[in-house]
Amino acid sequence: MIIVEGIDYIVIPTGDLETSVKFYSELFDFETIEERTGEFAIIGLDSVNIKLLHTNGSKGALSEAKSPVLSFVLDVDDFTEAIVELESKSVQIVRGPEARDGGEFLHFLDPSGNILEINYKED
Repeated sequence: MIIVEGIDYIVIPTGDLETSVKFYSELFDFETIEERTGEFAIIGLDSVNIKLLHTNGSKGALSEAKSPVLSFVLDVDDFTEAIVELESKSVQIVRGPEARDGGEFLHFLDPSGNILEINYKED
């Protein structure tokens, strides 16, 4: 058995690295941890890191996908404020908000068309 101690980062494909870094940094206040210009950027907070991987021109499974390949779910502390923030930045909401399991959720798209979800559960 492999014992997992944590997740280092999650890879999110992007066709425009600079736009994606700006999107995640401004929306979630993520900081750049590591960057290789034109290739990737690892951004995040203390316990949540994502690797934005530039896929244009590369020959790999991520660049050949015909639809979004990711559902990235984040718990938020103020669901209503999160919706206001998404709307103020003209982020495309594709589903929700909807009630689920004693809370609420909604799906929206990042600049590369990846599906993201924010989630709030009542205590």
